[in-house]
Amino acid sequence: MKKVKIAGKEVEIPSSWGDISFRQFNSFLKITKSEDSEKELNKKYDEMDEDIRELQMSLDNIKFNTKMVAFWTDLSDEEISMCDFNDVEKILKEMSFLNETYQPIPLSKFKYKDEVYYLPEIGMAKENFGTFVEAEQVEINNKQLEKGSLDVLPKQAAIIAKKKGEKRGLINDEIVDKRAKEFENLDMATIWDIGFFLSQRESKLMSSFLIYLKQVETLKQQQQLKEQ
Repeated sequence: MKKVKIAGKEVEIPSSWGDISFRQFNSFLKITKSEDSEKELNKKYDEMDEDIRELQMSLDNIKFNTKMVAFWTDLSDEEISMCDFNDVEKILKEMSFLNETYQPIPLSKFKYKDEVYYLPEIGMAKENFGTFVEAEQVEINNKQLEKGSLDVLPKQAAIIAKKKGEKRGLINDEIVDKRAKEFENLDMATIWDIGFFLSQRESKLMSSFLIYLKQVETLKQQQQLKEQ
């Protein structure tokens, strides 16, 4: 986390995926999904005169950035609107990692609240990942992950991650549900790594989130070019 000053207050903002919990990110994702889609934005802009379109693009960009900064600083939209432009710009630059696809790393275990959780090793003679994908719940959740639904990730982590000594292949619904709730507090770097572990390829997990942010970034660049 990084401390910055804005609106006369010192606040902490995330500067990497490791600074954001799944629960926080999921809440922010709902904000981005509430905005117009890329298709809807293009349709709206195509119907406008050129001069009006450019002004509207700039306004939409400002509105989105206001919501974004307000969410991560825990300040109101009104407070952000009255802030110095350079302060807001600095925060947006610090959080530019949100516009980038996370590069996953191979994960065999992770730590949460001083407990180490182990993921199954692919290719083990007696215990392998096939043990888990045979479970109907995991199979269904994997299909949802492939379609970009992140909500199931804590549940998936709760199913496949085991503490030392816990048996693999046995799914206790009560333990899984409780653990899934706790894993909503896992940092997003770990969550992305688990998602990659489940997909074993460059997954589509971030697609729905990145589409809108990239659209906003494009509009912002177009506006900056016009102002030069």
